[in-house]
Amino acid sequence: MSFNECKVMFNKFDSSLNGSEHFFEFVFNKISKKKLNRFVEKDEYSIDIIPFDSEPIKVIPIFKDMDKNNLSLHKEIDIASKLIQNSKIKCIYFVYPKNSKFDKHIEVKVPKLESTCSEYMIKVIPYSLKDLFTKGINNGNCNILCK
Repeated sequence: MSFNECKVMFNKFDSSLNGSEHFFEFVFNKISKKKLNRFVEKDEYSIDIIPFDSEPIKVIPIFKDMDKNNLSLHKEIDIASKLIQNSKIKCIYFVYPKNSKFDKHIEVKVPKLESTCSEYMIKVIPYSLKDLFTKGINNGNCNILCK
């Protein structure tokens, strides 16, 4: 599904929200469906997955057309670096709509964090929206972030 097709699909469900708000709610609804062995909390810009037996994960949905061959992640790296240095969360996932130019997870290494933080993870993740076509916006299917 292309980025423009995603915008059109979201607008079909509720035109009172913009694409970013739709995408955030879509990601939150999918992640929050499975609550076994974890808590899921959200604030205005991110979703925290707090497992009972491992480290928490911060998921930041961003509704932007991505291209794996031309990534521009300066703003995201700044956000992640500050969060990792100033909180207990050391695992941050930025999720974007999946498309033909962005279809694989990419782990991001930050030299500044390599020397100051022994264990951290920043990933850029394509998030599938094909469920919008097949079952509607709140279908309950999960992917890697729901495990």
